[in-house]
Amino acid sequence: MTRLFPEVCLYFLSFYSFIGFSRSEFSYKYNPPSLNILKPGENQYIQLSIEGITEDVLIEVSSSNEASVRVLGTNRFNVKRTENFCQDQDQISPDPRNVSITVNVEGVYVGISELQFEFKARDVFKDSPYQVESYPVIAGISTSTLKVISTYIIMVWLILSYITMGTKITWKAIKPKIIRPQGILIGIACQFILMPGLSFLLAKMTSLEPTGAVGLIIDGSCPGGWLSNIFTALLDCDLVLSLTMTFCSTVLAIAFMPLNMFLYATPFTKNDESLRTPFKDIFIQLITLVIPVFIGIFISYKFPKAGKKLSKFIKPVSVIVIIISLSTGVYANLYAYSSPFSLWFASGLLPLIGGLLGLIIAKVTCLANRSAITVGLETGAQNSFLALSMATLSYPQPASALISRPPLLVATLTIIEGIIAVVIYLLMTKFPGRPEGGHEDQEESFFPDIDVKLRRSPKKSAKSTGINVGIQADFQDIIQSWSHGGNKDAQNGSVRSLSGKVNLGFDASSLIDMINPDAKKYYI
Repeated sequence: MTRLFPEVCLYFLSFYSFIGFSRSEFSYKYNPPSLNILKPGENQYIQLSIEGITEDVLIEVSSSNEASVRVLGTNRFNVKRTENFCQDQDQISPDPRNVSITVNVEGVYVGISELQFEFKARDVFKDSPYQVESYPVIAGISTSTLKVISTYIIMVWLILSYITMGTKITWKAIKPKIIRPQGILIGIACQFILMPGLSFLLAKMTSLEPTGAVGLIIDGSCPGGWLSNIFTALLDCDLVLSLTMTFCSTVLAIAFMPLNMFLYATPFTKNDESLRTPFKDIFIQLITLVIPVFIGIFISYKFPKAGKKLSKFIKPVSVIVIIISLSTGVYANLYAYSSPFSLWFASGLLPLIGGLLGLIIAKVTCLANRSAITVGLETGAQNSFLALSMATLSYPQPASALISRPPLLVATLTIIEGIIAVVIYLLMTKFPGRPEGGHEDQEESFFPDIDVKLRRSPKKSAKSTGINVGIQADFQDIIQSWSHGGNKDAQNGSVRSLSGKVNLGFDASSLIDMINPDAKKYYI
């Protein structure tokens, strides 16, 4: 018995040694090990080589993000188990342990996807012991180089526009706004407290995916831009306040924008390195825009004539740059307009709600109408082109292409909303309509200045009250006399009496001509 036990142990040891020697371990590899960025419509073959399969399996291939990358052709592969392989000197045969499957993938839309290879055993009651890691595939945009070029052109345009803004900012113009900074402080609070929080809430409410949410928050954290200045001028609002707010918010954005990005963008990154906020790049780009403003201010202060000439020279150059950036940028960013409805919806609500809330807050704090509308415009019309350049130049592909979608959509929708507001304003000023009340208020409409002055008088003396009553009596006499026919001398007396009590802004002959042209011959 004592001799039998060592022999049994030796037998089992030699048996398992033979199994381990003859049975190869499971391994795999991808060819190519990694793919370059796929462009829309471009396809690529990926080969998975497997070694050491000892049972029949079914391999199913799927894309984790079919909106970006899809599998072409078959995605189900039957793999037979491989036999043990021993190589003798007398017999050489191909190694049956190596099995390969080839998958064809196509880029659809910018994004990141993973090819997942799932091994299923033939026995439905048994789990497959084989597992491989997913294969990452990145889909980019076909115009990535053109997009970067157009972004640099936009940066040149932004620098020129900020130099122009600096030449328009003089101490004499902004001094009243600085001495009474109520409008500036309200605007800054709306831009750096209201808008970042609003963008965060909209991203949460519309369930935006991380790249869309980060892009929306970048736009909401930006300072005011040139769009607010343009719409302020077109709507006849306070342009000096708008320029001052844009200047102050651009300077303060150096501190506030990175802070807001840290507070509101971090919850969406989820330790994704491609979405990590590039604080250094943001700081550098903001400094790049602040310096031109001070250059413009210095030129305007030190060399006023040169500043005016420079402003006139920069305008046509800016127009040329705008045309070039639009002609290249629209084509390079066409992919952004294929964004899902949730991203369109959030991008449209951000400037609209932001502008309305800014207007309401400004009115609650008792700002004048023109100043309140200016604050609303400055709040809603953020510098989306600055957000676009930051997203494109500060994040890696394809995250940069995805993050830059919200700024593009916000800029497009802000322009549309602003144009609608300008058209409504122009229609109201061009066609003001009839005074309220129609014919019933006809008598009051002849003397608008008299009525306003009498209503606004805080304290009426007995003398002014008597004059008011006399004016109304004379006016009623004229109307009744000429409407029903009466004594011409009495009519002339009423007109002379009315003319003596108040300056009508025109002679009595014009008044008679308006009421009754036939009676004009009696008053010469």
